[in-house]
Amino acid sequence: MKKASIIALSIVAILLLAGCASTEKETTSSITLTEMPDWVLSQASLQTEEKHYVVGYGHMSTFRNSLMQAQADARNQIAIWVNVAIDNIINTYTNDAGLSESDNRQALDVFESVSRQRAQAMLSGVTQEDMWQAEDGSVYVLMSISADGVINPLEQANEEAFEKNEAAAEANRMMQNALENYFGTPSITN
Repeated sequence: MKKASIIALSIVAILLLAGCASTEKETTSSITLTEMPDWVLSQASLQTEEKHYVVGYGHMSTFRNSLMQAQADARNQIAIWVNVAIDNIINTYTNDAGLSESDNRQALDVFESVSRQRAQAMLSGVTQEDMWQAEDGSVYVLMSISADGVINPLEQANEEAFEKNEAAAEANRMMQNALENYFGTPSITN
């Protein structure tokens, strides 16, 4: 009897230890994980003359926080892209006009300032096209902004920056050419 009790206690102890040794937790999620979409790794193939696409990434402790981080990352990438466009447009204008640093600097400063303010405002025109969650909880979002959503505010900034006189009209025309040269290429991803 004593032997049977020892064997029974040993079996119970082994089962308890075996049960405690397993640390794998079964997780349930309301989100169905799917295969990684092509856009996660290759957003360049989506670029068109009408829209600029970016992929944002987020990995936080919860899905909601990961999604918010991914959306913020995508908006930040679009803001950087718009700021690079503004810098390139100003450089093109300055080179085409043959201006030195001091020539028409006040108008350029106004254009740059107004353009950057409008760039921040235009981020409200950013659209989330798709979202994907990886197995590790990382969230990827595909977001876009229309070319018109970028060009129209920059054209308005151009009109505000230059006074209405003959010299300003010529400067305005040259800035318009710089805008068209930058965004008139086969792709708006410059």
